[in-house]
Amino acid sequence: MLNPLLAKLDSKMRLGPGERGALAGLIQNRTHRLPARQDLYVEGDPVSPMIVILDGWACRYDQLADGRRQIIELFLPGDLLGHDCLFAERQDHSACSISSLCYAQISRTDLDAAVQQFPVLGQALLWDASVAAAIHRQWIRSLGRLSATQRIAHLFCELFYRSARAGLARGTAFDMPMGQRDLGDARGLSAVQVNRTVQLLRSAGLLGWRRRVVEIADLPRLATIAMFRPHYLDIEPAGELLASPSGAAEVVRPPPEERDLPLFR
Repeated sequence: MLNPLLAKLDSKMRLGPGERGALAGLIQNRTHRLPARQDLYVEGDPVSPMIVILDGWACRYDQLADGRRQIIELFLPGDLLGHDCLFAERQDHSACSISSLCYAQISRTDLDAAVQQFPVLGQALLWDASVAAAIHRQWIRSLGRLSATQRIAHLFCELFYRSARAGLARGTAFDMPMGQRDLGDARGLSAVQVNRTVQLLRSAGLLGWRRRVVEIADLPRLATIAMFRPHYLDIEPAGELLASPSGAAEVVRPPPEERDLPLFR
């Protein structure tokens, strides 16, 4: 169950037997399970130990007074939740499971001891935290400057690359337990906007989404529409996947309100 985390960290720096053993020891006998759509914690709770997502998806979110929700971060298997809040006293946001979840909790004391013994492990965790910060910056850019179509396309591209790096993708397909409402909450869009955008991308032959599995049919075109570049994930472009299978040069026709964007002229 540790494999996604090891796969992700190994994509940047090779962990030796000592680091691998230390990670396994931190997680052993500390696993918990949570059904889908249940809170891990809510805003105002005391800060919990660091969480390692072993299986399933989770998210951080803010709940507005009028009932609306903004998802501010997504967590896939192998992701770490809370290593950026270790020195806070109370949570400034809430977190919940999206699907059924298996996770481990690691205390700051145990983590500090492991990092002191294995400095490379500490470097790997710092790298992971820096990628998480870069994802935050891209989400701000997406919410502030991209159109509805681009926001959704960008998120699909990001989730594909993150899944692939953790060893969870199968070719260009990956599991995605989010629903359209979740997509809207993550991208500041209404259910109508999300549904229309997803249908647009499907009809253009860019992706398929069925039974919680997304398959990207034309990554180059989807990335072009999204203005997506994977460098912020500290990962190289997906090599052979960058060659469009269709070789088509046409672009997706967006909804009328988006057609003043330079990409669609």
